[in-house]
Amino acid sequence: MPLLTVRAIDALKPREQAFKVTLERGLQLRIAPDGVRTLLIRYTVKGGSDGERQYRLPQEYGEGAGQIRLAAACAEAARIRALAREGVDWPAQEEVRLRRVAAESEAAGRLEGLSLAQAVRDYVERKRRAKDGLALKARTRADYLAMVEPGRTMRSGKKFADGELYPLAHKLVSTITGKDIRKLHTDLRERSERQATYAMQVLRAVLRWHGVVITDNPLARDTAGRDRIVITTGSSEPAPIPPEQLGAWWNAAATAPSRVAADYYRFQLLTGCRGVEIHGHKRHGYPPIKVADLDLVGGKITLRDTKNRSDHKLLLSRQALEIVVRNATDKKADAALFPIVDARKTLAWINAKAGTSVQGHGLRDTFASIAEELVSGAALKKMMNHATGRDVTLGSYVGKSEAQLRQAWQTVADFIDAAAANPLDLAPQSRPPRRAAVRRPWRDRAVADRRPKLPLVPSGPR
Repeated sequence: MPLLTVRAIDALKPREQAFKVTLERGLQLRIAPDGVRTLLIRYTVKGGSDGERQYRLPQEYGEGAGQIRLAAACAEAARIRALAREGVDWPAQEEVRLRRVAAESEAAGRLEGLSLAQAVRDYVERKRRAKDGLALKARTRADYLAMVEPGRTMRSGKKFADGELYPLAHKLVSTITGKDIRKLHTDLRERSERQATYAMQVLRAVLRWHGVVITDNPLARDTAGRDRIVITTGSSEPAPIPPEQLGAWWNAAATAPSRVAADYYRFQLLTGCRGVEIHGHKRHGYPPIKVADLDLVGGKITLRDTKNRSDHKLLLSRQALEIVVRNATDKKADAALFPIVDARKTLAWINAKAGTSVQGHGLRDTFASIAEELVSGAALKKMMNHATGRDVTLGSYVGKSEAQLRQAWQTVADFIDAAAANPLDLAPQSRPPRRAAVRRPWRDRAVADRRPKLPLVPSGPR
């Protein structure tokens, strides 16, 4: 039974200051100076650490429309307090639910009439990286936009494949279903597993950025594992020049018909740069290395706004500096250091002569494979211009001076020169005769100690 009757409550008049009246255990009525009457429920959650909490009923007390009567208020207070005794904070859960509903309603209004193609274009233009506020790189923007475009048609009538997300490009994001995404992923896997993975990564990023909620979304974190599309981290096997053919490749590059193209590839091998960082890309707005970018006195080049959105300083070895000086001589400051359009024919010529099959990025792989055995891991990461990410040691503690990094680059260049001076000839008839083994008891014992100890397996009947 309430402590006060409806008549007693109606007889209460507003005062200059708001005041509270207890109607029942855990239920209070607050009367404001303007006469507004609100109901407050006080409760303590079992196992909670915040002590007593307070919840205000959304309806005002009264007998009119939209108001809550005394009996209903007492029943609601009893329900909430009973749940609290069981460890359930119903008001907090309700607040979370209402916020989610409001957010979904706001997102639905914002996404009304928005197609996936428009969503991708909006993402490309407005997306900024959280750590530094920088926009997406030009090549990344181009890749994403191409996914929602139809394939081009050549003059011969041949049509290229449509963009990976083109089947959903004109569909409203509010109408995309989990079934649509699964079908798209299945179709893309028939074209290429790598394309399917990349497309799903882009689609997931765009949907999250716009706040699109899709029921049974196979790209969502809260979807059951058996129903989720697994997006694996992209990886590829390195394809460096085989060590035994390094010297032959370097010597072949030195005699290639196109001096500029050969110097470009030799420079890439000596520095470990990405090709686009050297020759640039007009379509995506990447400038090439120009003569004005060189610091011949300091023996270095600074590459601006590279793939990881930071500047990268190349500290040139003697061999790399020689190539740079040769290609910069008698050129204007705004001229490209390596004025090449397509150097792949030169690389094919070098490969044919050296018996190799390395491609452009494989030279970067070769540089890293050589350096990995010659310099420290911290130096290699700096030379490769890889972000430290979450590596606290490299990001916050390990520092490398220009002298240390220059020496690291020089070490790699000297190794390549040594390989060119003494190329390995693996033909059996040309191998030098083996020298007689020299007995070194102390060394033999050390080697024996390092050999794996195999378990003794009893032999079967002979």
